[in-house]
Amino acid sequence: MNTPHLRNLDLNLLRVFVALFDEGGVTRAGVRLGLTQSAVSHALNRLRYALGDELFVRGPAGMRPTPWASEIAPGVRAALAQLQAALTPSGFVPAETDRRFVIAAGAYPASVLIPHVAARMLAEAPRASMRLRSPEPPMADELDAGRCDLLVSVFGRIPDRFDAEPVFSDDLVWVMRESHPCANQPLTLELLAELPHVLVATSGAVELGQGSIMDGGLLRKVVIDDGLDEQLAAFGRERRIRMTVSDLQVVMSIVSGSDMVAPVPFGMYQLLGPALRLRAFAPPYPVQRRDISILWRKDNDGPALQWLRGLLREAGARFMEQRYGDPRDGR
Repeated sequence: MNTPHLRNLDLNLLRVFVALFDEGGVTRAGVRLGLTQSAVSHALNRLRYALGDELFVRGPAGMRPTPWASEIAPGVRAALAQLQAALTPSGFVPAETDRRFVIAAGAYPASVLIPHVAARMLAEAPRASMRLRSPEPPMADELDAGRCDLLVSVFGRIPDRFDAEPVFSDDLVWVMRESHPCANQPLTLELLAELPHVLVATSGAVELGQGSIMDGGLLRKVVIDDGLDEQLAAFGRERRIRMTVSDLQVVMSIVSGSDMVAPVPFGMYQLLGPALRLRAFAPPYPVQRRDISILWRKDNDGPALQWLRGLLREAGARFMEQRYGDPRDGR
């Protein structure tokens, strides 16, 4: 491979490199950059010649980076970000920005927060755009590489390179369909031991129990059972898990059409439960309210992300104001 001198290298080619690395395809990279497919292909050929490496190899899943491309990608991304920051005026003007924000959030926090954020972005920053992506691991690597700006989740341990702040909190409820044979009787630990359960299962990470996963040094908590297994074990019983899925909305749809039950955030029940004809029950055991927080790299905290976090805080505050007036049984 060649060692190019900067005077011989068009920096716009590096933008194409990063877009191809992120998007995994010429067409998607072109859409992101506002270029035609042929322009992206031409830029890639120029970059291959300048750097003396194939950089990307076409495969079944799209354009796969070579080992060297994977090695240099974080440094190239960081250099472009630093250059952009140096050339950007210190004052951030939402109405003038064309920045593309990337947020990773599951279905539930996204349903709570993003509608308000989207409305405010359209009003205040009409030229900006947002990509909402799944929070599947390794999200810590995505934040480190600059491919994601903010992660919305429930956190335990947070490495020093990150910072976080809570935006809203919520309780856990158990849901079953209104026509369930047990819908008109109290929910007890004994009944939960008898009923079949459907749960959210998080893949791609080390399972730590208590609904927690380890993600690149981040301890993230997922809403699954919040201590029920320990409660049942105290009198020699265990839960009957009959199905696991990766999305809370799917969980609730399954509950609405079967005799299975599931633990879900109360706000999720408020959003979907009535339409799905579900009934909510307070857990018959102690459950701690969970804080849903936004997390970011400390060295990626400019005025643009401060503005975006402000929109998320507003959305969380609106949710907390609206969530009281609790219709749950016995509350």
